[in-house]
Amino acid sequence: MVGAASHYDVSALATKGVVVVSVNYRLDVLGFLSTEDDAMPGNYGMLDLIAALKWVKGNIAAFGGDPYQVTVFGESAGSSSISLLILSPLAKGLFQRAIMQSGVSLSPWAAEHPANKVSARMVARLIGTRVGCSDLNNSTDLLFCLQQADGKMLLNISASIGKASGSWITVAPRVERTFGFLPDLPIRLLARGEFNHLETINGFNFDEMGGLVPLFKSVSLPDSIRYLIVQFPNLTEKQLSEILESTYTTNRHDEHTRTAELVGMASDFSFTGPTILELKNVAMHAAEKRHYLYEFSHRPSFSKMAPWISAVHADEIRFVLDIQHKPFYDKDFVPSMADIAVSKQVVEMWTNFAKTGNPTHTVPMGAAAWGTYSPSSPGYLQINVTSEFKVWPRPEVADFYKTIIQKIDIGESVVV
Repeated sequence: MVGAASHYDVSALATKGVVVVSVNYRLDVLGFLSTEDDAMPGNYGMLDLIAALKWVKGNIAAFGGDPYQVTVFGESAGSSSISLLILSPLAKGLFQRAIMQSGVSLSPWAAEHPANKVSARMVARLIGTRVGCSDLNNSTDLLFCLQQADGKMLLNISASIGKASGSWITVAPRVERTFGFLPDLPIRLLARGEFNHLETINGFNFDEMGGLVPLFKSVSLPDSIRYLIVQFPNLTEKQLSEILESTYTTNRHDEHTRTAELVGMASDFSFTGPTILELKNVAMHAAEKRHYLYEFSHRPSFSKMAPWISAVHADEIRFVLDIQHKPFYDKDFVPSMADIAVSKQVVEMWTNFAKTGNPTHTVPMGAAAWGTYSPSSPGYLQINVTSEFKVWPRPEVADFYKTIIQKIDIGESVVV
């Protein structure tokens, strides 16, 4: 919906023996509006990423890069976009490794699910109504009408429709076969092993949804759950509420315990559950490739969260881009020694993976050897001042998310 490559200064990584390319793609209605047919299939933003990767393959050698050793990485929507690229036949051969920070194709917010209460076609028609398009039933005419409208006005209308519908997701990447970017639902492609087999790092932060603590303190349990699932219609909301309430027994008497459990529930629903479920499928079908899992648990010195919260959504970005590097958006920040220690680990692991496929080719100070993940041996690296390689302690979170995906993708069976 928002964001730009220029928001992130990636130049520090380029001092570590890698060539770094940051790309933009179209957002909101300009990137994803669809009439669910050949006139406006959607996924234009994803096609921008395909075009950028083709450019890299054709031109990166002139900048000292290797077109056959390309690693893509991103955070949040950037991460889920990479996950979708892994699933896309259009991206085959364009990159060899991928790092996904807090987001995968199965995340409830990452792509259009069949159960979403506002369909892509409905949004296109609503925008057409607001613009004054005369023929909403003819997709070609509707497209022509929308192309005459002011871009800023379209974005404002899109925002107002999202607000009026009470839905977080009104336009998003979607299944379509016109361009062929995403030929089927992600869960089906993953279950069948129909994706690009390559080396991966997947991960998330310890308290992804810790930023919602003020909300969780101020509203009831049903309202907390409803906040997470507003993109779905009443029946699906009811089914998801039952799953969430039965899985997460919140302590209604102790506020701290109750709030911590709600943060865990929201994090598992939005990030941890979909990541583990997707990784299990990927590691099973692409067992010939190396796969790594991490959990970033260092509380940054710049955190403004409650004292008991560790790392929330997006906290790891500054560490990946070198916490000592002075980006233009944060000139006054002075990192602590602990921040610097963690960042040195992460920078080396990310760039080592890009160069060799092994994130701990050289073990930096404070880090542990980072072993691979497999369904039978689900190891993960807990990243902190002193990092530890452990066995993933909550396999049940994948089973929890299986029940979720079956509801939001309307009865889809899940193999793993």
